[in-house]
Formats: sequence, C-alpha cells, structure tokens
Amino acid sequence: MKVKQQNQHMDIKRFPLYFCIISFCISLLVYGCQDSTSVNGDKNDSEVVLRDYLLSEGETWEPEKTYIIHGTLEILPNGVLEILPGTVVKFGRDAHIEVRGKLKIGTPLVRVELSEPVSLTSNSTNPQSGDWNGILFDHTHDSESFLRNTVIEYATVALDIKTTSPTLIDCTFRYNETAIALDGSNTKIQNNAIHDNDIGIYTIGRQTRPRIERNNITKNETGIFCENVQSIIQDNNLENNDYALKLNVKFDLGIPNNWWGTVVHEEIDKTILDVHDINIITKPLGTVDYEPIAEVRFEDAGPRE
Repeated sequence: MKVKQQNQHMDIKRFPLYFCIISFCISLLVYGCQDSTSVNGDKNDSEVVLRDYLLSEGETWEPEKTYIIHGTLEILPNGVLEILPGTVVKFGRDAHIEVRGKLKIGTPLVRVELSEPVSLTSNSTNPQSGDWNGILFDHTHDSESFLRNTVIEYATVALDIKTTSPTLIDCTFRYNETAIALDGSNTKIQNNAIHDNDIGIYTIGRQTRPRIERNNITKNETGIFCENVQSIIQDNNLENNDYALKLNVKFDLGIPNNWWGTVVHEEIDKTILDVHDINIITKPLGTVDYEPIAEVRFEDAGPRE
C-alpha cells in the first residue's frame, strides 16, 4: 500500500513536466518557423502590415496596396526597395526606415512627366509632427537612391542623410520637426516645397557641396540651418519663415540670387541670423552674404506638374 501511494505521488509530480513538454512542442510548431520579422497580409491583400522588417533583395511596392510600417524597416546592403507612384505608406509611432542599400521612391528621374505622388505619412488618426522617425540613409555611399514627387509629413527627421547623396526632386516636406538633415552629403535638393516644419534643411560637414536650388522654402520656424558653408544655395524662394537662414559656424556663407519676399536689406537682415546679431548669438559666427538679391519671386521653383 505504501509503494502504491508512492507511485501515485511520483505520477503527480511528473504531470507538470509532461504538460510543459507538450506545450513547448505546440509552441515550436506554431512559432518556431517564424523569423524575427513579420508581415501581416499577403500579395493579394489591399493592406500590408510590416513589423521590424528586413529587406535583403529587390522588392516593389504598388499603389494598389497601403503599406503600414511598425518598428524598423531595414534595407540591407544588397536590398533595393522601389515604391511606385501613387503608393501610400503609413508609419506607426516611432517607426522608421534605415537605408543601407537602395531606396527609389516615386516617379523615375528619367521620366519627364510626373505620375501620381507617393505619400509617406503617419498612421495616427490625429497626426502630429514627430509621430514617426523618418528615413535614415546610413553611410550607404550610394548615389542611385532618389525621392521624386513624394509627400513626406509628420516625421521627426523626414530624411536624415549621412555620407550618401540621394536625389530629392519635386517633393513636398511638411509638418515635420526637421524636413531634411544633411551630414557629409552632396545631395541635390531641387524643385521641392518645404513648408510648415520646425527646420526645413539642416546642413553640417565641410567637405561636401549639396545643391539647394529652385525650392519653395516657406512658413518654417527656420528655413535653412547651416553649418556647411560649402553648400550651394541659390534660386530659391525663402519667404514667410520666422528665420529664413541661421548660420551656426564662424565661417562666412555666400547665398546669392535668392528671393526673400522683399528687396529691402533691412527686412532681409531680420530673417537671417549671423555675426551681426550680437544681442542674440552666444558664439562667434560668420557673415551671410546674400548679394545679389533676386528682384522677383521664382515662379519655376517648387514641384513641377
């Protein structure tokens, strides 16, 4: 009788172990084959949700679908993501794209006529500046990436470009904390609308010459925040900003032939922060030379139709 009770006791003790093994096997069958990345939806769905997604080869996103990104979409060195005209991409809170391969968004550069715009926006029902973290071009040394005819809005830094030079043309950047940040980049920023951001364009580095031309840079707290005095800044409409340009280094900067909303020097000076603002600045700054001044607004600036 004592032996029987002992065996029953041992069976009871074994039961949790059996249960754990069975549970583990079921979990392995259900989850074990999944990657660390996930995709909800298939090629036939109108909405595709991606969470912490790694892209290591070529992939094309089509306007028939809406793409929703959560976490990080990482384009690996051999990856190429092409987002076709008319496609809508939405980003969850703090989501972002890291580009170490190639990213091609919107109308191809070789095409003359623009197609439907691509939309990169917040997934929130009440979108605010800074909802998502933007696109980081992370030292790709690639010049084939581009954004054309794309609307980018509600990001922290819409485009953070480090040591690479994608082409940005015919795009609209709005409602971002910073629209474009350039660090060691020769990017061409041409024919864009950059408005209603905290900072429109932020340039740093001294060994590169980004070209900022024929843009409408308006209604920002700061249109251009400049630490790279090699930047080519010309033929832009720089009007109705709290500050059209802030210089943040001790070197001089020349930015000829821009429209400032006026030709009156005293009015232009109010929209520029440089060495002359002795009551505001807290460190040595250079001088901004904006002569010659464009006498009329550039009608061909901004996105083309």
